[in-house]
Amino acid sequence: MPYSIKFIILLTFTALCTSIGAQKKAVKTAPRGRVATSAIIQKPKISTIDSLISHYQFDEAISLIERGLDEQAAASYHDSLTQRQHQAHKGNSMIEATQKVVFVDSQVVSRERMLLAISTDKSCGQLLTAKQIKELLADNAQPVGVGFINDFGDQLFFGQKAANGTTRLMQANLYGDKWSTPTSLFDINNNTTAEGFPFMMADGATFYFAAQDEGSLGGYDIYVTRYDASNGTFLKPENMGMPFNSPANDYLMIYDEVNRLGWFVSDRNQPADKVCVYTFIPDEGRETYEVDTISTQLRHLAAIHSIAATQKGNQTAVADATERLKQARNAKMDIAQNTILNFDLAYEKRYTSIDEFKNAEAKKLAVDWAAQTFRRAQLAELLQENRLKYANARSEAERKAIAPIILRQEGELDIQDEQIVSLANQIRTLEN
Repeated sequence: MPYSIKFIILLTFTALCTSIGAQKKAVKTAPRGRVATSAIIQKPKISTIDSLISHYQFDEAISLIERGLDEQAAASYHDSLTQRQHQAHKGNSMIEATQKVVFVDSQVVSRERMLLAISTDKSCGQLLTAKQIKELLADNAQPVGVGFINDFGDQLFFGQKAANGTTRLMQANLYGDKWSTPTSLFDINNNTTAEGFPFMMADGATFYFAAQDEGSLGGYDIYVTRYDASNGTFLKPENMGMPFNSPANDYLMIYDEVNRLGWFVSDRNQPADKVCVYTFIPDEGRETYEVDTISTQLRHLAAIHSIAATQKGNQTAVADATERLKQARNAKMDIAQNTILNFDLAYEKRYTSIDEFKNAEAKKLAVDWAAQTFRRAQLAELLQENRLKYANARSEAERKAIAPIILRQEGELDIQDEQIVSLANQIRTLEN
């Protein structure tokens, strides 16, 4: 064979080997996604799914979840997907029935100060902290969250930790000057895992609370039920739906029929130690948005993305509600300013005006303290009048009619005394 032919064959073989080697190297180093035959489908990330759910993009979340469930995956991953699949489907059904609610205000506050952002008429009863409930019932309860006592001061609702770690709704009643041993609200607790945050409307039947169970969208949701006086039981609770409930935690629901305002508390889009207190205009009709497709606008309305967006076309109602809210907030301050303030801050140090307080939180609490001191004086005056009526009664029947009123007012007076003392101690701690 001629030398030139051998050289050509050698060059051709060398080029062929180099080409094959380059291809192998390319296959080895090329990104997986670029080689169709070796592409690997990534498992949907839980964080991505949670982000979609938190932004009310439930359809997109469901698609990712279903893709993940079709793959062979670890049991823990599969369980996480199944849990979120239920949540996303629940969100889809809720968003289609989003209520038309007009919001007039929102305040971001710390969790321990959220009650200060709610200004209700005294006919609504009183909201109590866990500490206040504990002081009221002594060793008879281990309360958590926020409790509620009715306007008469003789019926108390609160959440209490159970032995199994869940939280149960409890009730206690005032008989004479003593509170009964708290009992479980079985009709509600058998249907939900109740966290508490109860509120009973002035009708004595409509009852709101927060719970976390399989019917919840995420975290704690707000539920409503009614008390059936004919058989002494509560009806099956109903989820309040959107916009009140969200994939985050949603708590206290308050209706003030005198001021025609409503409040509820949520930690959606808030850091760990903060909550947002929303004020809205109650609507008994519970009208919902007409939905053909779930649009970005509906998602924003369901999530309360913008209070202004809920007010469009309702300017007159919003203006009226804003004025009522202003009056409700000023009511405490008006009482405080018109009350002869004699607050003993420390030894030989007395404040005689709200304006003397330097700490902002102490000043807010001082307004509450002055308002409660004023109401306490009013109640004491009514109690004295009823005691005189009892003493001057002409018959045993009259005395029997007045006696329960006196006992109830005495019990309420004791409660107010305890609350006033508790508030005073908090004020001194903050101001000093």
